[in-house]
Amino acid sequence: MIQKIIIVSHCFFNDAAKLRNQNIEEMTAERRDKREFLTYLLSEGYEIIQLPCPEFLLYGSRRWGHAASQFDTPHFRAEARRMLEPVVMQLEEYNAFPDRYELTGIIGIDGSPSCGIDFTYDGDWGGEFGSKESVSPVPGTLNKVSSPGIFMHILKEMLSEKHLFVEFYSIDTFMSAR
Repeated sequence: MIQKIIIVSHCFFNDAAKLRNQNIEEMTAERRDKREFLTYLLSEGYEIIQLPCPEFLLYGSRRWGHAASQFDTPHFRAEARRMLEPVVMQLEEYNAFPDRYELTGIIGIDGSPSCGIDFTYDGDWGGEFGSKESVSPVPGTLNKVSSPGIFMHILKEMLSEKHLFVEFYSIDTFMSAR
């Protein structure tokens, strides 16, 4: 029997790693979708590997929201590689035994500056907080871009370097492929 292995973003199992003070209705809907998705994976016999959360590890639980380009720095890229190295080594080992394991996919969270798959948000953010009036218009400068988050982009690079080709999915694209 071949064991199907799927890799998921950290917050699939741990919403506590996400930004606080988010829109309650959106978070509730996302949590529901993730729980339904995880129930599906378990009912279909998938083995699940949880990725680390780079934003939580680097910036903690009191961090602000970021645009993707704010993570596209030498420091973030180096730290992401360091965090992902043990995961990539695990995937190399599983891949070495295709008669036993199937690396089915990597599932991210669309919209995340780190773990987006089909899209993320970006904008020209930066500087110092002055007053509420100067901060309020900043979120409106974000643009939805058809690009993966920086962490997923780095994971894809690392897998390519090892000649490992695993599909990347959002929940929606994974479920529509089934």
